[in-house]
This record gives sequence, structure tokens and C-alpha cells, in this order.
Amino acid sequence: MDGQLQTGAVVDGRYELRRMLGQGAEGTVYEAIHRFTGQRCAVKIAAQPIPRAQDWNRVRALREARALGQLRHPNIVAITDAGVTEGFPFVVMEILEGRSLDSLLTTRGRLAVSDAVGAAMQVCEALAAAHEVGVLHRDVKPANVIVIREGAHERIKLLDFGTAKPTDPGAERVTAAGALVGTPAYMAPEQLMAQEVDEGVDIYAVGAMLFECLTGVVPYEGAYPRVLMAACTNDPPPSARLVRPQLDAALDAVIDRALAKKRENRFATMRELADALRAACPNVDGRTRLLEAPTAEARRKFNRAPYRTPVRVRNAFGDIDGRCEDVSEGGMLILTEQALKHDDEVSVRFALPIEGTVTVCKARVQWVRVRTDRAITQQAAGLEFVDVSSEVRASIARYVALMAGTLTGENDAPTLRHSAQIAVAKSTLPATPEAIAFSTRIAIR
Repeated sequence: MDGQLQTGAVVDGRYELRRMLGQGAEGTVYEAIHRFTGQRCAVKIAAQPIPRAQDWNRVRALREARALGQLRHPNIVAITDAGVTEGFPFVVMEILEGRSLDSLLTTRGRLAVSDAVGAAMQVCEALAAAHEVGVLHRDVKPANVIVIREGAHERIKLLDFGTAKPTDPGAERVTAAGALVGTPAYMAPEQLMAQEVDEGVDIYAVGAMLFECLTGVVPYEGAYPRVLMAACTNDPPPSARLVRPQLDAALDAVIDRALAKKRENRFATMRELADALRAACPNVDGRTRLLEAPTAEARRKFNRAPYRTPVRVRNAFGDIDGRCEDVSEGGMLILTEQALKHDDEVSVRFALPIEGTVTVCKARVQWVRVRTDRAITQQAAGLEFVDVSSEVRASIARYVALMAGTLTGENDAPTLRHSAQIAVAKSTLPATPEAIAFSTRIAIR
């Protein structure tokens, strides 16, 4: 075993792998089914085995499980199990069907004030709960925030506590002293300089994320050296109102304080930041309305639903690896770091939502939007299927209906959870160096 398994394999005698969801430097994430309960879940398997001499408590994957095991919060992804299989650590968590804030920003540019502030409020609640049990996240960013649908409402879920740090001074250090942990665009000055950190780094990151959600750009653009130089000067942080003048001054002041370069000038706690957001935006109810209901709209021919899975797009110049964000009978929205052009004729390879089997469809690029304000250029593209079998259309239509809860009749009674048991994938998208590098950044943040 090398940390990557074929779909159909069984982990720890219980978790049957259906399809690969993403792969990165730290490991591979699969959709799986518990063989005895039939429940769907996500299984993350570490890329490297545990050295025989190494204490399990020092393994990052198991450390994430332990950190989240202390938390039971509706805005934090739930960890249900963890262990070691053939020497490789694995973590089992709830599977989320939704959209990341990162993909929404790439597609839309910026968010409505109510949605941006509502998302930030829910992230604050999640982080406040983590801080209260002595856990820092240290990598809060839009890619680690997922919007899911729960009944008639939406909920924000915070992911990836793999870089989490215990605040207990007596806790054993796992990350080497002086090591840089996090994503530069969302890192506080003390974190950029690899100094000791506290809750202030997560407060800064929420401020940076809210700035981006409201303006469409990060406070400090570029790669690590450029961000370090800008964030560590004595100049005040940039004003969101300079980018979006319609913003209320009270909200701008909250963001400005969260982004203060000196820790003592920021909010003392995450709950204090949440209270300040509520006071600045009294008309915001803390909910988001970011996911369009998967029902037919006047401008859409087909219903659609969130669906995150790796894709491989082939155009005249070769293969491009990316990630699907939502799907319909008529096409899909994907994210990629390589260029696609409007009206390109392509083929797209992906795993079907329910069966998990891999299919290839011909498609046309309907639109492209590109983000260039960060170190990594990211592109969103809308693909329209032009040659799809009736079986593939039926499979996607059933998934969308299941996600919407609109199936009726005796034959349609099973939920998506039970329908996932229909078949197990026999193949998956092959890993390439390009796919691994891409997925490291945007597939399993």
C-alpha cells in the first residue's frame, strides 16, 4: 500500500471506497460507504505511513482527528472515526455536498454583504468553539469553508484542521519551530514571521476572508515574499471601502480591526469579533443564501446541484486537471488552474455522482472567469454537454433530484445515502504530477 487505494478497496474492514474526491501532498480523500450501516462518508488516507519509531500522537492526520474529536459543533465538519490501516493513518468524516467559498468567489467575483457577513458569523462561531477547547485552526481561508444545504436553509462548514495547534503551553510541539504553517494571503504578520501565535491568527484570517468576500480581492496580493513585505510594514491595512465604496463604515471598521498588524490591536476573542459583526450589521440574520435551489429557473434549462469531484478535461492541447463544483444534465461548473477558452470543444472525464463509475462526455466551454489576484491563478468555467448518453443524463438527473428532495413515488423513496450503495466504482481518475499539484491547492484544502 502506498497511501493511494483503488476504489472498491475496503479500509479497516468497514469503509468501502467508491471514488476519489481529491488528492494532495498530505493524502487522498475518498467517498466511502460503511459496509455495515450503509452510511456515506469521506475517508482521508495519509500519503505517508507512520515510521515505526514515531508516536501516533505526532501524526498530523491523527492529530486532526483528535482536535476535531473534542468538538461537536454544527459549523465544523464532524469526525466520526480514525485509525491506522497497513501503517497509514486515516480519518473518517461526514461527507459534504456543497460549494466552497473559494469557488463561489472565483465564479462571482464578490458576494452580497448579507452572504459575506453571514458566512463570517458562522465561521466565527465555529472558531470560537474550537478556541474554547484550546484548538487554533491556523489555515482559515475560503477554500476551507463549504456551503451546504440543510433543508430549506444553508449552513457553513469549516474544514481541514490538519494544521490545528493546541493552545495548551504544555502540549507537545508537532510542527518544527520556525516552520511556516498556513496560506500567506490569510496569515497574520506574526504567523508570516513564524513567531508564537494565539487566537489572533484566526481572527486575522477571518478578517482577510471577509475582506475578500466583500471586495473580490485579498488584502495583500501575491506570493509569500510580497505578502510578507506588505503585511509586516507599519502602514495601516487596506480599507475594503476603497474597493467597494458602498460598504457601511461600521463594517469596514470591524474588518480594519480584525486585520490590525499588531495582535493587541485586534479583537481579543473570536466571540468579540462575532459580536462586532452583529452590531455593525444588525439587519444580517447570520444565514447565507449562496446556493441556488436545484429547481428550474427561467434562465436555466436543467436543474442542478452541488457536486465536488476531480475532472480531467481534454482540449486540442492536452489534458487539464480540475474539479467539478456543481452538475446538471446539461453540463457542469469546474475549477482549474490551466487556461480554457470560450467555445473550446473538449471532452471531460469524471465519476458519476451515484454509481461512482467514470464516464467521458463531449462538451463545449460556455464561459470562463479568471482570478489573478493571488499567487495561484484560478479559473472557473461552465461546460455544456454536447454528447451525453441517456444513461449518464438519467444518473445525473436522479442525483440532482435526490439532492433537492424532489423524488416522489414508491420507487424513489431511497435517499441519496442509500442510493450510494447501488454500485461501487471500479475505476477512478489516474493521478498525475499535475493533478496532485492542483489538488494540493484546491481539492482537499
